[in-house]
Amino acid sequence: MPERDHSATFRAARPPLGPPPIELMARADLRLREALDEHLALVWRVLRRSGLGPADADDAAQDVFWVLAQRQDDVPVRAQRSFLVSTAIKVAADRRKSKWFRSVSSGLDSDLRPGDSPLPDEALDRRRAQALLDEALATLEPADRAVFVLAELEQMTRSEVALALAIPEGTVASRLRRAREELETAVRRARALPRAVR
Repeated sequence: MPERDHSATFRAARPPLGPPPIELMARADLRLREALDEHLALVWRVLRRSGLGPADADDAAQDVFWVLAQRQDDVPVRAQRSFLVSTAIKVAADRRKSKWFRSVSSGLDSDLRPGDSPLPDEALDRRRAQALLDEALATLEPADRAVFVLAELEQMTRSEVALALAIPEGTVASRLRRAREELETAVRRARALPRAVR
């Protein structure tokens, strides 16, 4: 009995090859660009309010999106916001702990762009309010500050904050309550100090 040629059956049963690597790279690049467009401002604000200066927040934002680029296959699009926020908080904490971060003095504040310049009195009031907020936020424990920044400044819901920080909603509520109280005390204390002391 002649031997049957199974190669045609084998070829038909073999699954088609996926898209070429260049197409996969282009798709991943597009997803990353979309994530940048949608979430960069949020990531930068979270980094800023987590205790980093403007220049450090710029560098740290790059680190955050680098982490996303490395983990893109593991992070569904619907979970990107939570992933980026939790990564931003971790990156900010790492930078604050580093010896380099503690030794560098703050530079020019790039929060104020020349094209957006308000009147001098308004600019001074904004800088003072921003400095007061930064001082007050710096007094909070990192865990409480993270919850306050996300819930109050970024207007995320308790469930979104819980998801981003991987903590129960009840913990979010208690940390938020504590952060509000401590922040109010810190602001009152800072306002009571003479300007020359600050």
